[in-house]
Amino acid sequence: MKRLIVAAALTPMLLASGAFAQTVTDEVAMQLWCGTAFTIAFGGEPPEDLSDEEVAQGRAFYDGGQQLIAIAEQAHLDAGFTQEAMDQIRLDLVAEVTPVVAGEAQDTKFTFEDCIAILPPPDGGTAPSSSSGM
Repeated sequence: MKRLIVAAALTPMLLASGAFAQTVTDEVAMQLWCGTAFTIAFGGEPPEDLSDEEVAQGRAFYDGGQQLIAIAEQAHLDAGFTQEAMDQIRLDLVAEVTPVVAGEAQDTKFTFEDCIAILPPPDGGTAPSSSSGM
């Protein structure tokens, strides 16, 4: 009987510790935020008046954003998040980041320069420069 009481008393603590296991570092949160911003900002059809170099630079930002999202998503899954939870986080983040990218929100977690600093370089090259803006 004592074991049952002890087990019942410990159950809430065990459940609470499982929730704590589902955390990620600030770096991972930044990767996901910035990756989302890059894919939103550079994911559409480029304007016709852009040079080939500008289109390539936009594609590099988009591809880098995709890489950041993949890295951050794997870190979330490794931390114990389910795929369903990850999908919801991404949906919520798109709703948060879209007004920032569109210039409709003043309060932003990270600047374009912050995001440039963590952007993985394209395969075999250097990271895109910050001459474009989000």
